[in-house]
Amino acid sequence: MRQTEAKGRALAQAIESGAKNAILGNSLLEEQIGQRLLDNARLIDQLLLAGAVDREVLKQISAMNRLQKIELLNAQGQPWEPRPPPKTPQEMHARMLAARGEENFSAHPPFGMFMWGRRWHLPARGEQAGDDLPPRLKEKKFWEGSVFGVAVGARSFPGVIAVHADAAYILNFKNEIGVQRQIEELGRQSDIDYVALLDNDLKVVAHTDPALLNRQETEPLLSKVRSDGGDLGRIVAREDGKREYEIVRPIRLNASTLGLLKIGLSLEPVDLAWRNSLRSTLILSLAVLAVGILGMTVIFYNQHSHMEQVKTLEAEVARRERLSALGDLAATVAHEVRNPLNAVSMGLQRLKGEFHPTEDEEEYAHFIELMRGEVARLNSIVEEFLSLARPLELKPEEVRVEELLQETAALTRSDAASRKIEIAVAAASDLPAARVDRNYFKQVLLNLVLNGVQAMPDGGKIALEAKAAGGNLTIAVTDTGAGIPKEILPRIFEPYFTTKTRGSGLGLAIARRIVEAHGGKLTAESEAGRGSRFEIAVPLAR
Repeated sequence: MRQTEAKGRALAQAIESGAKNAILGNSLLEEQIGQRLLDNARLIDQLLLAGAVDREVLKQISAMNRLQKIELLNAQGQPWEPRPPPKTPQEMHARMLAARGEENFSAHPPFGMFMWGRRWHLPARGEQAGDDLPPRLKEKKFWEGSVFGVAVGARSFPGVIAVHADAAYILNFKNEIGVQRQIEELGRQSDIDYVALLDNDLKVVAHTDPALLNRQETEPLLSKVRSDGGDLGRIVAREDGKREYEIVRPIRLNASTLGLLKIGLSLEPVDLAWRNSLRSTLILSLAVLAVGILGMTVIFYNQHSHMEQVKTLEAEVARRERLSALGDLAATVAHEVRNPLNAVSMGLQRLKGEFHPTEDEEEYAHFIELMRGEVARLNSIVEEFLSLARPLELKPEEVRVEELLQETAALTRSDAASRKIEIAVAAASDLPAARVDRNYFKQVLLNLVLNGVQAMPDGGKIALEAKAAGGNLTIAVTDTGAGIPKEILPRIFEPYFTTKTRGSGLGLAIARRIVEAHGGKLTAESEAGRGSRFEIAVPLAR
């Protein structure tokens, strides 16, 4: 708004300067036209004195000098007819001598000069147009309806000579160099609604809209500005609802007030700039808010991820500490239990070979075999304890994954077929070889397949799949069994955790340890009622 106000005042000052120059130019133009008309009137008076003018000569003078008309009026305002021109030079000379000797000019003294249509004329203090006219001529008002003209008292007859200028010629000349043309050109600027020039009577003498010329302004505030002599700046609402900034400024010339200058500047650019600034501020605020929220989200996400990693590492350390403690315990238990188990096993073997009961021999043999089976089961548990406790001594070699899967399927297919379970292998023959310990890896696959077989007592399907991607070899074992409940899925790799009635809970723990020893990872996915999927991922290059 300050910029608009400053622009409006600068524009008003520039227009005021231009208007002053235009007013001075128009005033000078009117003076020149008036002098020209006066010269024509005096010439006609001289010709009348010489008796060389009639109506036809007056028409010729009017056409040659672009005059609208020439009137000869007596003191009563009636047309005065000139005498016919003399036919010979001697008659002209005699008429002039007679006029000099006979005419009594004191009988009809000239009343002076009267000029009308002077819009830009600044009359002197106390001057009133037409004061010198005789009363009868004032009543006739012969100048009304004429754009511009002069009247002079005639010496050749008791009356006046009135010369009327051509209206079209005068108006066209004024339009070419006048204030109206300048103001119309200013009004073509996009941010200027209007420019108006008012005279002291608050009548519009120039306007960007020519249709508003000669309109009378009646707003009291304009009269106050004219009397106070100060500038006025205000915001007004137009009839179409739009706003504009209006400046009213008096125009002075030589300590005289010529009129008022009104300029209306459109506030649409200001309103548009305000809306754009408001929208930009809102967008910027929302962007800052969004960036802040995004930044906080990223911080919290990174912190959460960091905490999750810390928790995972802590859980891994705790798991390894438990495995270490269990390994020490397993080594001790295995050492203490293995020797008695060997003794029991040898005792049962001697009883079977050296002792022959006299009755119930079959029952005795069955009981001996049952005891030996339990000893063997205890020995396998001890072996599992030892495998969990002792460090793994890997013997890596180049192993074709497709062949390893086929061997695992062949070893478990007979047991699976007895339970109506189908084992399918899906592995490309051109898979890159993996460098792993063949026996340990086969142990892992057998454990996963047998777990799947035991999870499907009513039959189903086990799929062995392998693929290479991203520098890793991925082997998946998928079954269609009952699945693992969601609440116990995170615990299936814990040692001694099992849902089987005769399980030790070490199979998956040992399988995970073998995979991790190869630099890989063993994960499980399961959904109750839709089976389970165990996935092994090991790097191809180690």
